[in-house]
Amino acid sequence: KAIKRAGLSDVTIHTFRHTHASRLIQNGMSVYEVKEMLGHTDIKTTLRYAHLEQREVSCRARDVIDLLNSESSKPTLTIV
Repeated sequence: KAIKRAGLSDVTIHTFRHTHASRLIQNGMSVYEVKEMLGHTDIKTTLRYAHLEQREVSCRARDVIDLLNSESSKPTLTIV
């Protein structure tokens, strides 16, 4: 009823559940924690929510590259 009153079309309770689970994973909650929260018996079901937006992938890749670049500029051995 609330969805109809809000004037939302093509939206179901599952839409909200999917969005909530996806955002939890994107913000750092493990897939296993979300699996338990949603009551899934099979992790494959939860993995449907683990998609990443393209901008998220780009940001993560940039973070890794920055980390690798900063690590490579540090000496790995100090002689005393």
